[in-house]
Amino acid sequence: MKTFKIIIQNSEGLHARPASRLVSLCHRFDSNITLDSGDMEANGKNVTEVLGLGAEKGARLTIKITGKDELKAKEALKKLFTNNAPGSEKI
Repeated sequence: MKTFKIIIQNSEGLHARPASRLVSLCHRFDSNITLDSGDMEANGKNVTEVLGLGAEKGARLTIKITGKDELKAKEALKKLFTNNAPGSEKI
């Protein structure tokens, strides 16, 4: 299992568009991906569950990844959450 912690940086929090990007990325991997807010857990491949976390800017989440491609999934998700490209929306 691979885990890492992130803090939501998006000023709007983890709303529909970034949640959709996150779920789309999670679907590229065979591994199980869970987002844990401390109070709730969400399947990273289910947009309804991800939105149900209600993660606002500054929310701290633990990402848990289990499966055969967990290392690749971890690297891709870390990149998504720290993307600083001009014009991109940081999650």
